[in-house]
Amino acid sequence: MSARTPRFAPEILRRRLDPDLPGLEARLTAYRRQAFSRHIHDAWCVGLVLSGATRARLGAATYRIAAGEAALIGPGEPHACNPEPDGRLCSLVLSLDAAAIRLAVGGAGEPAFRAPLVRDSLLARRCAGLYRTLGTPCERLRKESLVCLALAPLFLRRAGRVPLREPGAAARVREYLRAHYRQNVPLAALAALAGRSPTHLLRLFKREYGLPPHAYQNHLRVERAKALLATDLPAAQVALEAGFADQSHLIRAFTPQVGATPAQYRRSLQS
Repeated sequence: MSARTPRFAPEILRRRLDPDLPGLEARLTAYRRQAFSRHIHDAWCVGLVLSGATRARLGAATYRIAAGEAALIGPGEPHACNPEPDGRLCSLVLSLDAAAIRLAVGGAGEPAFRAPLVRDSLLARRCAGLYRTLGTPCERLRKESLVCLALAPLFLRRAGRVPLREPGAAARVREYLRAHYRQNVPLAALAALAGRSPTHLLRLFKREYGLPPHAYQNHLRVERAKALLATDLPAAQVALEAGFADQSHLIRAFTPQVGATPAQYRRSLQS
């Protein structure tokens, strides 16, 4: 692997967690060049632009998102937020899994963002304040209050639980990929599992989950690699354990999803 710094190297890559706020992750990043391909997250994401601007397709529309504005991206929603040409994009991304969602909006009903884009200076100040408190010894009550003040207004509250996606052919394939993401799964086997032709399955799966099956499998592998990079396991072993053929394969899949190489991501965990 070349020692040359890749062109997509972030100028800033800082990651913060807090034991008082399980399920919440904050990442502060800055890029001058395109870093991301179209990808998805399993978490709810609030992407606040601190400086510069980006254009992103959210839902059925494309938005220009500038400083002080935030993109609200739900789980499984394909997106890619890169700097505008010849620009520099600095952003703060807050990712919330189930535990953080319960804190922010409570346990009643299925959460949903109010809109794909928010222009709110108070939101920007509150999100920045939340980031500054993560990992500090200030009171847990204050941290939890900041989560609720910053994030709860972004969600709709629904009286009843919204049904999950139809448990049909695409769902069976997704569950199979989750259980066998490390394996070299043939498309024919997935098509047989779904009871559809391969072409029909590709269209169906992408319509339901935003990515074709192979890209979804890579997403699962990258998520596993991110967890393994938090350990002392050598990078080559991380690649194999996550289901990649070798370390180069890991880098090619990991970098456009995470916006950093595995080595850069590991350093962000250590810092």
